[in-house]
Amino acid sequence: MTTPDWLMWSGELTDETCDQILELCRQLPLQKATTFRQRDGHEEEDAHRKTDIRWIPNEGDYIDLHKVITHYALQANQQFGLALSHLPPIQFTEYSGVGHHYDFHHDIDWGRQDGSHRKMSIVIQLTDPEDYEGGDFSFRHIENPNPQTVRQRGTILCFLPYHEHAVAPITSGNRTSLVAWFEGPRWR
Repeated sequence: MTTPDWLMWSGELTDETCDQILELCRQLPLQKATTFRQRDGHEEEDAHRKTDIRWIPNEGDYIDLHKVITHYALQANQQFGLALSHLPPIQFTEYSGVGHHYDFHHDIDWGRQDGSHRKMSIVIQLTDPEDYEGGDFSFRHIENPNPQTVRQRGTILCFLPYHEHAVAPITSGNRTSLVAWFEGPRWR
């Protein structure tokens, strides 16, 4: 049996839904993004990533958003066959200026000590591709989805979090997305 490395739903969310998500998420506190390495005290500033983020709780006005992401994660998991246990807060990511980017990385903190790991990564494109240049998502060592499809507003991409991926520097405009990680027992 072959398991895919990623699954994608092209333009799945409507413009209206994306606008509602943007409006709801922009009410949350803004912060500079960090990496696992920074949180472990190894670097004060990391040139590896330049983005702004907001954390979306799994309660109140945001519970429906968690339900949408859970729906697609469970659909993707029919192919991946992962042990999934929970969806922590979602990240609203803004590449809000020229040079904002995220170099190649994977989404698993291998040094995590609580018995859980990220088991599936989910990215939802919220910005119209006409509103920015650069900012392309890509994988490093596996086949990439069609770049125009990944950029399409409302597209949902689910993938295995140990695959290295990146977002190229923004050259003009702003790109926004939701990023979520379904967690489960540690990888073995």
